[in-house]
Amino acid sequence: MTTDNCLLVVSFRLDVEHEPALSAFLHHEHLPAVMAAVPGIRTAWRYQEHHVTGSLKYYRKHFLTLLELASAADAPAAQAAIAADAGWRRWCGSGAVHDLDPPCLYRPRWSHPRRAPDGPFGSRPFFMVSVELDPARAEPFHDWYEQDYLPKNVADVPSWTACRRYSSDGRAPQRHLAIYESADLAALDASLDMMRAPFRLDENMAWKRWDTGDRPAITWEDAATYRPIYRRP
Repeated sequence: MTTDNCLLVVSFRLDVEHEPALSAFLHHEHLPAVMAAVPGIRTAWRYQEHHVTGSLKYYRKHFLTLLELASAADAPAAQAAIAADAGWRRWCGSGAVHDLDPPCLYRPRWSHPRRAPDGPFGSRPFFMVSVELDPARAEPFHDWYEQDYLPKNVADVPSWTACRRYSSDGRAPQRHLAIYESADLAALDASLDMMRAPFRLDENMAWKRWDTGDRPAITWEDAATYRPIYRRP
């Protein structure tokens, strides 16, 4: 188990024409007010999905808000402060915000020993793999992923700055996030190329035994890259 702090994660997609107004509201009104109301929020980051230019995703971009908590006990107060913001409620009901995943607590469950000197995130871009699992097969998957696949992946890709996993608390179905950080966008692209190198084919193909078959362990999955667009303080 890693000693990283818990995260409160808010996820949504946004029609591109509303991005300037909503970002200004989140950056300069909503998040400062939530952090002032809940001292246990140590840091707030916002990330935008990367590599969407030229794709249909450009017109409805995916955004993440990550709130670093001093402890899991701060999550209810942070969730309440977000819900109490009338401006945020108006945006959620405006029709501009889609696929909203409300603020959910994520607890750290695994961390690679390779760590950035300034701690988790640090305004770096990352590659995130998200999965939901068949509860009956979850533990064998976690064992394989954390003891075999992830250590080999990070060893084979020296440009990964750090790698961690988080699991949701109170969300049904439970979701698990694997976050691979890189120093910058160029290193992120290089890292993804190395991860897909021909000599890693067997490792990457091993994933298929978990997400195929009559009863796959992975019941839902997503993978995307994100770049930082906000940090406070």
